[in-house]
Amino acid sequence: MAADKLKVLMIQRVASVGKQWEIVEVSHSQAKNYLIPKWLARLVTQAEIEKLENKKDAQAKNTKENIYNRHKIAELLHTKEIIVEAKWSWEKIFGWIQELDIIDKIFKDFKIKLEKKNILLPDWHHLKKVGKYDIKLSLGSDVFARIIIDLRAI
Repeated sequence: MAADKLKVLMIQRVASVGKQWEIVEVSHSQAKNYLIPKWLARLVTQAEIEKLENKKDAQAKNTKENIYNRHKIAELLHTKEIIVEAKWSWEKIFGWIQELDIIDKIFKDFKIKLEKKNILLPDWHHLKKVGKYDIKLSLGSDVFARIIIDLRAI
């Protein structure tokens, strides 16, 4: 590192300097006169640099594992039929079936935890009539699966 350069951690994104939470090397005057007083960046120590690098390595490893796990979940759930039973009256159920009900049923049947954002219901955002529904699961930016919800009346 040159004598007139400082390493700073960017707190906010600054054009042509760096992205948020990125460590960049800037001139001493730019850091002391602009970035630090305006809370756009802060000085970092060697310990913080090592800590951030370790965190990046852990995130990269975690990302690879997450991608693998998402693909395994997609293989397991793709084209599975899930039966959901609800009380009904004249082909309409009381209340409706929504994302959380589907998440609970998938967990009971397959022991897979999903989130509400993973379930993409049709336009009306809940199932109210007896029948079969084709539901799309978004398990990440690159992984999708389809399941069939068989809504039955009891």
